[in-house]
Amino acid sequence: MAIPSRDVLVLAVGQALSSTVVSLLTSVSSLAGALLAPVPALSTVPVTATVLGTLAMIYPASLIMGRLGRRGGFMVKAAVGVLGGVVCVIGLAAASFAILVAGTFLLGLFSAFSQYYRFAAIDAARTPEERTSAVATVTGAGVIGGIAGPFLGGSLSDTALPYAGAFAALSVVCILLAASQALLSADLGRDDAATTKAGESSGFRMSAGFVRASAICAIGFAVMTLTMNAAPLSLHHGGYAMHASTIVLQTHFALMYLPSLFNTALVARLGLRGLIAAGILANAAGCLLALATAPSLGLYVIELGLSGIGWNFMFNGGTLLLAGTYTAAEKTRAQGLNSLLVYGANVAASLSAGALMAAFDWRVINLVCEPLLLVAVLALWPRAGAARVVKPAG
Repeated sequence: MAIPSRDVLVLAVGQALSSTVVSLLTSVSSLAGALLAPVPALSTVPVTATVLGTLAMIYPASLIMGRLGRRGGFMVKAAVGVLGGVVCVIGLAAASFAILVAGTFLLGLFSAFSQYYRFAAIDAARTPEERTSAVATVTGAGVIGGIAGPFLGGSLSDTALPYAGAFAALSVVCILLAASQALLSADLGRDDAATTKAGESSGFRMSAGFVRASAICAIGFAVMTLTMNAAPLSLHHGGYAMHASTIVLQTHFALMYLPSLFNTALVARLGLRGLIAAGILANAAGCLLALATAPSLGLYVIELGLSGIGWNFMFNGGTLLLAGTYTAAEKTRAQGLNSLLVYGANVAASLSAGALMAAFDWRVINLVCEPLLLVAVLALWPRAGAARVVKPAG
């Protein structure tokens, strides 16, 4: 395998630091909310504010990067992250729930830009053949943040001003992020002005291939979110201690990112559609285990591990499949729309997980996933020739 380009390596560092921020925020935002909320029912409002901030920025983030390039976009992202962390510290120092919520909303804007590292990796690939390895390298770096974020959150939360140390560390990580992303090539991911003036990018019409690839990405994310969010509730209902949930989720997070190390070899052997099919099968196998066997801690570990692998193969494979469905001039709008669809599916799945667990149980969560995976199979079924043939975005 060829040595990754400098831009790919810098993006991998950015992915690692960004996932550190996101996982750190996940570790402490609801706890900080519980500390300051006027009533317990409002303790998750900071989490909701982050979700709304991401949803609000997910499409504009693509437009910003189209104008400024990946370097400029990720620098804007880092600045917003620094500000968000500082605002959260101020909220904690002033014991102001409203200021804390404002800070977590800003961190939601930060998180929106993180959705574009997969596309930036495609931009940074020197040849179309290197796209798979570039995406694998960049997304695989996320495992570092999955470990570092919760560690920082746990280590720096128990201070004289609870959770302020964690949010201060978040701002420091964002400063490091800005320093690293400043090393990216200035024009990486920037819209071609000549093409734009020619009028090619005046609109984007979704092809059947774009819809199918987006459906695969969205379903991969939705199935992962359903199982990930429902598992801790199911374990709690089953009488398991918090430590059990930690083991299950650590396995899940590790297997969301580690399989990226093998994506290039798997695509060479199975093809891109074979990689996606393997992800669908991994997800389906995990769901079937939940339906066919009695719950146990070992089975939760296996099921959530398979969910992580399934997400990796479907999301990375779907992203690479998507790259052949729009022109370079359509890139900004196409990537923004795909990210909006994927994150919208993620939000819907997150809200549905709690509702389904409240009304039913773990088996119903997994039963709901199976028809979604069937839709992914149908989206994968048509051959590439059935899609609109375009010049891949570079």
